[in-house]
Amino acid sequence: MFDKLKLKSKSSNLTAASPAATPGKPPSKKQIYQSRKNFGVNIGACFVLEKWIFHELFPDGAECELDVVEGLVKSKGNDGAREAFEKYWSDFLTDDDWKWLKDNEVTSIRVPLGYWDIGGGNYTKGTKFEKYGSTVYANAWKVFKEKFVERARDNEISVLVDIHGLPGGANGSDHSGEKSGGEAKFWSSQDAQLTVLNMLAFIADDLKNYENIAGLQIVNEAEFADEPAKKQSTYYAAAINSIREKDSSIPIVISDGWWADQWARWVQSNQSGNKSLGVVIDHHCYRCFSDDDKKKAPPKIIDDLQNDLLTNLTDNGKGVDFMVGEYSCVLDGASWDRDNANRKRDQLVIDYGNRQVELINERAGFGSYFWTYKFQSGNGGEWDFKTMIGKGAIKHPKSIKGKELPDKSKFDEKLNNVFEAHKKYWDNENPKEKYEHDRYKEGFTTAWADASEFAKFNGSVLGRKEAWKSARLEEHIKARGSSRHLWEWEQGFDAGLNEFLNFF
Repeated sequence: MFDKLKLKSKSSNLTAASPAATPGKPPSKKQIYQSRKNFGVNIGACFVLEKWIFHELFPDGAECELDVVEGLVKSKGNDGAREAFEKYWSDFLTDDDWKWLKDNEVTSIRVPLGYWDIGGGNYTKGTKFEKYGSTVYANAWKVFKEKFVERARDNEISVLVDIHGLPGGANGSDHSGEKSGGEAKFWSSQDAQLTVLNMLAFIADDLKNYENIAGLQIVNEAEFADEPAKKQSTYYAAAINSIREKDSSIPIVISDGWWADQWARWVQSNQSGNKSLGVVIDHHCYRCFSDDDKKKAPPKIIDDLQNDLLTNLTDNGKGVDFMVGEYSCVLDGASWDRDNANRKRDQLVIDYGNRQVELINERAGFGSYFWTYKFQSGNGGEWDFKTMIGKGAIKHPKSIKGKELPDKSKFDEKLNNVFEAHKKYWDNENPKEKYEHDRYKEGFTTAWADASEFAKFNGSVLGRKEAWKSARLEEHIKARGSSRHLWEWEQGFDAGLNEFLNFF
């Protein structure tokens, strides 16, 4: 009962984030890392083992991380198991890997972590990993910071910290690191949730001096829940508050639990005025698991993406930033068996990948992370990022790195064209209305200036637009006062971003 009351207390009065942009100043490098559109990839099977991707550490009969550590401790002892894990983590990304990532304009990596990896095992008490947290995993967090966060920083790549494995599991799958018997036990354990809240606060505090942290994901693939989804919303709110006590700016990533609009509405209902929660909603796009998708031929799946990938959002998702934290080019064998699709498989894989990238670029401003980067044996085919890049199925949605930026004359030309069109349309629509068209111009100018500053850093593109826009709008209101025509500033801001990118 005490834990339940404590959790409820921690989840009340949601804390807004500090503004994504500093009033009156161009974006800092840290703010660009936090708000640019990401072309990213998952570093799967490193800190949360998955046998089908890397089987190197798995003893016979082991199926998940817990099985592995138990087996290695039995055969090698605590020190031997720790050394095996530390070598595995440290060697996972080589110098060649970092060079490849940078050369292919990967801006961010999503690194799945288990609760057992964090802070020297300080958050494993009462869990299945308690025996190993302070021994086998004693240095996991140190290795993560040195070999992933710092190496990424050296290559001007950001890191999305993904708490992939939660005590008891956030879903019924075994990629939580421990077998949970098909149950998502995390949601029914207030004690586990309170432990994780303390862990998230530690992570936020410990990483806040790194400039290249893109965000902190508090759960991966939360179990689907009908509304009002009280367990998930209570945990999300408590986690946001716990993190904000230590870091007011870090983007906080939540899972959409396979229902994007449910959580879009939750974010919208918990944001007031121009105070953003600083939350990004993570959606995963897979078309190889459900029975419905297995009944479709690949061309049908590709066509259907238009209407089923991040669609039907309340108020078009206004005020909410999205990302696609996992996607691949994999379709089920049953789909490939339909309509002789296997004969055109190579081209259909390219078409499928390209269509996903196109729609994600339009609909998920924070960007995407392909599942996954590398495999131990050969390549993972349509699960394999490097292979799909090589095929042309996955490619950077819009590269402006190294390109000449538009000068003032181009800015003046673009602004004049859209401004005149805006005025003409609305003045004709209602000639008696006293519009404030200058606000449109100011919004456009602000967006163009920010987009230009982002572009100067390796061709970065402003992606976490809703949080950024709310910060700049609040700045505008403080300078110019509020108005029922603030929508003109917002339209101008959107136009400024679009016209800047349309230059290239």
